[in-house]
Amino acid sequence: MSLTITKHQQIDKIFNYINDIIPKDVMLSCPDWAEQNRYLDKKTSSTIGGFNFDNAPYAREICDCFSKNSPIREVACMKAAQVGFTTSVIENAIGYTIDADPAPCMLVLPSDALCKEYKETRLDNLIDNSNLRDKIFAETENKKSKKTGDTSTMLQFSNGFIKLASANKPAALRSNSIRKLFLDELDAYPKKLKKEGKPVAIAKKRTNSFSKNKKIFYNSTPLLAHSSEIYPLYKQGDCRKYLVPCPICGEMQELVFYEKDGGLYPDDLAIKKDGAISKPFGLMFDYAACKDGDYSSIAYRCKHCGKEFKEYHKQSIELKGEWVPTQKSKIPFYRSYHISALYSQTYQWWEIVRDFITAGTNPEELQTFYNLDLGLPFEESTDGVDLADVYRLVDKKLYNNQVPKEALFMTCCADVQRDRIECEIKAWGDRFRCWGIDYRVFEGNTSDIEDECWQQFAAIKDEVFTHNKQVDLMLIDSGDGELTDVVYNFCDLYGDGMIYPLKGLATTTRTREKYKVVDLKDYDTLSLIEIYVDKYKNILTRYLTQEPKENGYPDGWYSFAAGYPQKFFEQLTNEKKVKAETKGGLTTVKWVKKGRNEAFDINVYNLCAADMVIFNTSVLFLGLDAANPRAVFEYLKAVQKQQR
Repeated sequence: MSLTITKHQQIDKIFNYINDIIPKDVMLSCPDWAEQNRYLDKKTSSTIGGFNFDNAPYAREICDCFSKNSPIREVACMKAAQVGFTTSVIENAIGYTIDADPAPCMLVLPSDALCKEYKETRLDNLIDNSNLRDKIFAETENKKSKKTGDTSTMLQFSNGFIKLASANKPAALRSNSIRKLFLDELDAYPKKLKKEGKPVAIAKKRTNSFSKNKKIFYNSTPLLAHSSEIYPLYKQGDCRKYLVPCPICGEMQELVFYEKDGGLYPDDLAIKKDGAISKPFGLMFDYAACKDGDYSSIAYRCKHCGKEFKEYHKQSIELKGEWVPTQKSKIPFYRSYHISALYSQTYQWWEIVRDFITAGTNPEELQTFYNLDLGLPFEESTDGVDLADVYRLVDKKLYNNQVPKEALFMTCCADVQRDRIECEIKAWGDRFRCWGIDYRVFEGNTSDIEDECWQQFAAIKDEVFTHNKQVDLMLIDSGDGELTDVVYNFCDLYGDGMIYPLKGLATTTRTREKYKVVDLKDYDTLSLIEIYVDKYKNILTRYLTQEPKENGYPDGWYSFAAGYPQKFFEQLTNEKKVKAETKGGLTTVKWVKKGRNEAFDINVYNLCAADMVIFNTSVLFLGLDAANPRAVFEYLKAVQKQQR
């Protein structure tokens, strides 16, 4: 038997010796810990069993940034919904910290309610299903202490803790020195905390004493480009993209939504139309078929070979994927990542196409698609309505107070000034086809509800127009000052259940509804209609600036009677959406008026009144639980046909 030791045997011997003397947790990475220790149950995952990265291979490298031996200090992830970063990155990093790399940590969420929910539904589940419960205890010298180390906002363990903090509470953000900081959904944080500054900046200061071995995770779905927190943080890093191989040609590429042109594949596979050649790539689909519910056409076209493959290849190609930086990071030890829902194993491609088709040209729906499906910030338009846009909508064949026979219902809304009431009467048809029937100004003393101006306005509810049409609902701006009580009293005494006061509200990123009905405590039968005006301003601008279709009108097509005065159209164009900078240096997009804008306001109010008619008809006549415009339009057309 030879006693000679080969070179490879010597290397193995040295390696085994080093491995024996180094503590096991030094070499253990965060991803390895997760796959060895985590168990997922049906409360937190659709995939039950031991954790592995097969369902989110793209999360492994990000998770590894939180390993003890990783030099990375800051990580920014700009991501779509449904990509699993909460489970695969944040929770893995927290569990790894408790078990293998103890440190003071803080997880910041947008609100107190979300902190409580996360603690009860996610964090406790992580502790129990990873066999970490016995590591949770309060370190105290008092042996009789009853502290368990587990409270509603904090978990304590040997040499560390994990604290849950609301981004709305500056005191919670600045209370402890932190080595590991997890900032989740930071685009939903308040932009500024009064005199305290930005929540992200406040929380980051807690890591200053751990400058060389700190770990900060910025994680969020982006919202608006101009005000996003995660977008500039992503741009500061190396902007990594997850590239996967085409299952046909093997070339690496990022999965993207449909790109009109830019593919590299041969011309014989390109699309030739009207003498032009294009090379589209990305997620391809037949728009018309998908709109009708047939999604069989969906496939992914490779940028390099032009061949198409189906979604069942997704998991296998993602397992072979890799993150590739697209620029040099502006900050040392800093990485940034972007990923869309096209990579998600739980959200399918047909759902992404459905979301895109549903959004159409609606800016709010498009923002949702960009944010949640593509993981991209949405660039909010700063345009408004120009005189040329509205002059083209004047119908010279439509006389004032003449209601088209296609009209299905009518609304009237008013703006009150000290010396006058300005109102507009609208008729509405199928798919929110809108006709401006008349614009009226009643002059008088609006502080006296017995004044003739108020009686003239009240008379509109009893007026009979052509084809025996009458106004179905009226709204009047109650303002925020001296005329508010006057408007309330007028609606209470003369409204007859048809005229309601309204109040404009600012829209927040979390606002989903467009209006809400609020009971007025000093009035038995009167309600206040609170309108999120920015939402309606966006809709109105889109309606007034859209172009007609070749085969008819688009949804929300507007016309105005020939007798409208020029000042009405001037007022309709006196409010624009512009970018502005606050005193604190924040960029905002807001509506700014330049001159009188009563016409713009009452058009906004009429949109809300139309929505209310749709809702009331849906509930009272169709027995539905929510507004269904299509069902209401079909119902009203059937009723109108019977009446003829």
